[in-house]
Amino acid sequence: MSHTATARAPEVLASIAQELEHAGELCDRLETLVTQLVRASRGEPLAIALHEAQTLDVLTQHLAALATFTRKLSAQAESDAYDLTDAVAGVTLGDLANRLARVTREAPVRFKSADAGDLDLF
Repeated sequence: MSHTATARAPEVLASIAQELEHAGELCDRLETLVTQLVRASRGEPLAIALHEAQTLDVLTQHLAALATFTRKLSAQAESDAYDLTDAVAGVTLGDLANRLARVTREAPVRFKSADAGDLDLF
């Protein structure tokens, strides 16, 4: 990797984190719309709609966790010393953290059940 590309790594990672956060904000807006539609729904489709609406919350949390991971990498890139264990430890969704740890060849991250992430029910 060239010196210019290395020097721009923090900026690129910060930009990716910002885009992930923006995508999460868009999911929040969509989640609000879906919640309103679910509340207006009646009968059997309501249960299906509730289940599917929860998927949006999971997606929003997933994007937020990826943004956190990327932002930590961006901060570390400024010193050109990456601590992937620290970056993965900031991810509060246990399954995602373990996938990231596996990809970065770090040991799996273990979470207590309270640290596994919040699930908002409609």
